[in-house]
Amino acid sequence: MIVVASVSAAVAACSPHRVIKDPPPPVEVAKTYRGGSDYDSRAPMGLPERWWRDFKDRALNRLVELSLRDSLQIRAAWARVKQARAVVIQANSGKFPQLDATASAGRQRQRFSVGGSTTTQTSNLFSASIAAGYEVDLWRRLANGGNAAALDALAIRDDFEAIAISLAAEVTETWFDILAQRAQRKLIEEQLETNKTYFDLVQLRFQKGLASALDVHQQRQQLVTTRSQLALIDSSIRLLDYRLAILIGVTPGKFDLTERSARVLPDMPQVPGTGLPAHLLERRPDVRAARRRVEAADYRVAVAVANRLPSLRLSGSTSLQSSSVTDFIASPLWSLLASITGPLFDGGRRKAEVVRQKAVVEERLMNYGQVLLQAMSEVESALDQEKHQLIYIAELEESVAIAGDQLREAQARYRQGLIDYLPVLTALQGKQRSELNLLLARRQLLSYRIQLCRALGGTWTQKLRETEREGM
Repeated sequence: MIVVASVSAAVAACSPHRVIKDPPPPVEVAKTYRGGSDYDSRAPMGLPERWWRDFKDRALNRLVELSLRDSLQIRAAWARVKQARAVVIQANSGKFPQLDATASAGRQRQRFSVGGSTTTQTSNLFSASIAAGYEVDLWRRLANGGNAAALDALAIRDDFEAIAISLAAEVTETWFDILAQRAQRKLIEEQLETNKTYFDLVQLRFQKGLASALDVHQQRQQLVTTRSQLALIDSSIRLLDYRLAILIGVTPGKFDLTERSARVLPDMPQVPGTGLPAHLLERRPDVRAARRRVEAADYRVAVAVANRLPSLRLSGSTSLQSSSVTDFIASPLWSLLASITGPLFDGGRRKAEVVRQKAVVEERLMNYGQVLLQAMSEVESALDQEKHQLIYIAELEESVAIAGDQLREAQARYRQGLIDYLPVLTALQGKQRSELNLLLARRQLLSYRIQLCRALGGTWTQKLRETEREGM
């Protein structure tokens, strides 16, 4: 047995397949972001972490905290993490000796017929046994299987963190949608007051014979059209409230956290740093998960290769058996056994499994590259969209100013009787349309910033613990 143990200890340190640790991506990682040069030069902030706090909105902060604690998506993801950790324990259990104990007690009565007489005999039987089995980890088959399970568990934890990042972004988007709808309602109310003023003016001029009935009808239509938008906005706000309730794990209709007084969009925070594309390898949990799954698959190749080689198993047992409790330990029995098992012929099954596992590695490596490309593309897209959205907003601001000048000029000429009311109405509609477009453009700018922060990932998710559900 000493010889067997020595040989097994020497062989167990060997693995027939070399696993590549932290495999490099199959695609080139850019040195910098094409759209990030302008941002880096004027970005006093570092890489974003809990970026939603930069908007200085207490209601938003509370909503995100609630979602990260109570969302059903988050709780389901935690359950998957627990499952993965249990699988790791199961995968590593084979590296330890397995012990089984059995105990029994019995009593039996037998009847014998001898000649013409009958004899009855009663006897007891007590037994106990302990059996032990241990597979020597030749070729590190068990260790590699445990490593693969551990990497899968880490990848599932990364999946949880990716859900947390997406959830924070989705809650922020929904909250800003609510604020945008409220701001739009406020704008419509202001426009409605303006339209009422114009309607009163046109009606007064009509009574004095300075305007036609057509002018009155046109302005009344503008008034009614503007007012009709309020019902749709109220419906949108209610639906967004329901959506927000679902995101934080609350029954729709019973959610009343939102601040009804908030009717303006927040100001854009300072531009965050973008870092380098290589930072995504650690900051993006989906990229980390893809890389870990490549390595886990490579460990399973090592397991498949080891399955084609001989295995060594040690087993032993000891048992006690007696007809009385007092003599129970008087006659112990024991046995030790070492056995080597090696495949001779399996129709190519084990070899095919090696080929399959290598193909899994290749598939996951390509998925890893695809996820990384997508991550870099998301950052580039968000940078480009935000940069051009700022230009678009500047143009809209100028358009609003020009529309205001046009309306004032049309109104002055109308009062002088130089034009009819149609140019005034057209100018009024153009100004109000430009104001609404500017509001929506500013909301879209916030969305691009959220997309940028989401695309850059973060390390804040690594600090999340399930105990945070008890109170954040």
